[in-house]
Amino acid sequence: MVKMNYVPELTDEQVKDNHKLFEERASIYKSKGLDSAESREFILEKARPIRGRILEIGAGTGHMTLALASEGYKFTAIDSDREALRTTALNLAYKNVLSSVEFYVMDGTSLDFARGSFNNVVIVNVFHHVSDAGELLSEADRVIGGRGKLILADFNENGMLIVDSVHRHEGRVHETSGAGKEEVYSFLRSAGYEIKDYKDECHWILIAEK
Repeated sequence: MVKMNYVPELTDEQVKDNHKLFEERASIYKSKGLDSAESREFILEKARPIRGRILEIGAGTGHMTLALASEGYKFTAIDSDREALRTTALNLAYKNVLSSVEFYVMDGTSLDFARGSFNNVVIVNVFHHVSDAGELLSEADRVIGGRGKLILADFNENGMLIVDSVHRHEGRVHETSGAGKEEVYSFLRSAGYEIKDYKDECHWILIAEK
């Protein structure tokens, strides 16, 4: 996919309307035991210090993007879904941190960035959507030049049950057949990373560095 800097056009009304939906959905998840903001803060706590250039792969609708930007980081975020990035931009705009992030519409398994372009790669709640974790992680390893930090997390069994429940209530199906922690851990170990293993109520978290 060709690298394409994405700069969405947003209105104040769209930003306010989106925030209302964002808060409503966050409240639903929190009532079921998944506090997205708290989880992102925990991931960042375990990942610190985060120094140098940062790439977020699979920004989705922006929960981790918002957490990073709110901490003052300036970074690059990608997703293959343009509409998801637009939602991310709306969430950042509400908190006045939109200028902290440069967006690209891009596939995480085929990154249009040179080797060594970044020092850190963040991938949160993405692996369950991909069939081959190695393909995604190989690209992450390449863009940090084989030396840097990978900040990785995804839903554990409890988190997945909560997400599935919310999606069913909304009449949707949540994809859960992708890669799991074991596959990710195996890749990191074989690639020579030092791995720190954490968890919260709804996520497994791996901080890998070399």
